[in-house]
Amino acid sequence: MINRESRRLRVLQVGMTRNLGGIETYLIEQFRHLDKSKIDYDFVNITGEYSICYEDEILASGSKIFKVVSRHKNPILHYWQWFNILLQNKGVYDVIVLNTNSLEYVFPLVLGKIFSIPVRVIHSHNSGFENRQGLLRKMLVKCNTILMNLCTTNRFACSKSAGIWMFKNHNFHVINNAIDSDKFIFNTNTRNNIRLKLDIPLNTKVVIHIGRFSYPKNHDFLIDVFNEFQKKYPECLLLLVGKNDESTPYLENIKYKIGEYGISDKVRFLGMREDVPKLMQAADICLMPSLFEGFGIVAIEAQAASLPIVVSDRFPDEIMISDYIRVVSLEENAEYWASNIVKFIQKKRTNNRKVIENSGYEINKEIGRLKKLFEQEKRKEECSSE
Repeated sequence: MINRESRRLRVLQVGMTRNLGGIETYLIEQFRHLDKSKIDYDFVNITGEYSICYEDEILASGSKIFKVVSRHKNPILHYWQWFNILLQNKGVYDVIVLNTNSLEYVFPLVLGKIFSIPVRVIHSHNSGFENRQGLLRKMLVKCNTILMNLCTTNRFACSKSAGIWMFKNHNFHVINNAIDSDKFIFNTNTRNNIRLKLDIPLNTKVVIHIGRFSYPKNHDFLIDVFNEFQKKYPECLLLLVGKNDESTPYLENIKYKIGEYGISDKVRFLGMREDVPKLMQAADICLMPSLFEGFGIVAIEAQAASLPIVVSDRFPDEIMISDYIRVVSLEENAEYWASNIVKFIQKKRTNNRKVIENSGYEINKEIGRLKKLFEQEKRKEECSSE
């Protein structure tokens, strides 16, 4: 067994997947800015058949990625592999964090308690669930809620609404989905260069959407809005950033609607990208009509890039940090949304770094706060066990 007092804080993170989304962006931004002499992250890939996002980068830095087979594919092997990971690393980790969008899976926290990991955190990254809950799912969530309350030492949430949705009346800490604002600061040369690379004329109005192709992102309505917008600005382009290498009914419906509107030449599917800050430089406005969002880190990134962004009224209040964001109700029709884009797209872009820093979304400050929370809880748990 390793003496925890003699070394840096070791954290085991659960929740990184192969699909680039809010959780993955949140974790990799933290990981890249850790002072590894004081705190370090390892990861568990709970769908071990596939590589997680940024796997090569994580491994190259010296951190570990443990793989377990998907519980949907082989539940017995999944739980057995989990047990072996924590058995073989007993005493290594000070903290285990389960980053999740639902309470359908809390097993890592149960094992964390069994193996005496001092700090056991569940982190809510969602403020609603897209599917109707049947009886079995409701029973599962109810049982897991009891297990969560028995096994966790801390509850985190990406926003107040995400915390209330998952934890109800229990106390929780809001952990800001912080970013490296320097990467997003608007630069005219960067804008022109990326447009040249993407073969986008400088006079074309570019609308961008960043997010996975799934029901909560509301792509169906997004296409309706863009269709209305292109009637007012014929020289325009919609960039859809998100994983699209697998055919799904949802994705095929989006493509069908684009074809029905006859705007296929004005829509580009860019797939998963690691140059989102540059794409935001190239764009003129960001459009996010989500049905619900736990937080919506894209909204913070857009404001850091001084990129006007129009979002639905389902985003949490925490993202409203500048005058580069406008909220429109989903009760309004596509034409109304398009008219708001037309009015907002001309807004002049400036350096917005100070706004990000003053709002608590600068990555280095938030990591320091997170480390302090981990250390405080660790000392409390160790004192209570003496």
